[in-house]
Amino acid sequence: MEYNTAMKNRVKRLEGQLRGVLKMMEENKDCKDVITQLSASRSAIDRAIGLVVSSNLA
Repeated sequence: MEYNTAMKNRVKRLEGQLRGVLKMMEENKDCKDVITQLSASRSAIDRAIGLVVSSNLA
């Protein structure tokens, strides 16, 4: 399967989000803030999965 630029950019943004979460953990940020960012990352991952699946079925 070939992945378009938009999909790759989406995954790069996800990578940045997760790096940000790791930085928050390393800086001992509040648990609620870390969970909020992890939840946002999970939602973004779910959307990326949906795009990959729908593109593969098309």
